[in-house]
Amino acid sequence: MLTWMVIIPSLIHFFSTNQVNSLLYIGIIIGLLGVRIRYSSMKNLGRFYSRNIGVQGEHSIVQSGWYQYIRHPGYLGTFLTYLGFAISTSSLTAVGINIVLFFIAYSYRINVEEQTLISKFGEKYRQFQHKTWRLIPFLY
Repeated sequence: MLTWMVIIPSLIHFFSTNQVNSLLYIGIIIGLLGVRIRYSSMKNLGRFYSRNIGVQGEHSIVQSGWYQYIRHPGYLGTFLTYLGFAISTSSLTAVGINIVLFFIAYSYRINVEEQTLISKFGEKYRQFQHKTWRLIPFLY
């Protein structure tokens, strides 16, 4: 589904302007990278993956795959998918709006999720926080 969110608008833009725009291809590549990261992080979480925030019975802190570097790689994948879509439109406004709206929506969710994990795992999760990036390596 996320793949089509990137490809269809990009193709519409491409065929409606009749010109090749390098941002179209860059956007598609970034968007597909985002889909790949999201998919692999969901697969890495396995049975602990849920669209709802919470912990399950024998929940543990996953520290393999993308999770050894980033605490929320699924959200990073979503961000890159949306960003890729925006870049493919060649609109600086679309890029800016996507970035702002993503961080407004997901910052709250990430904070709630991290508080839930701290309440479950305590110091173990705090140590995990200190050795990983929250969302974007070297930035956030």
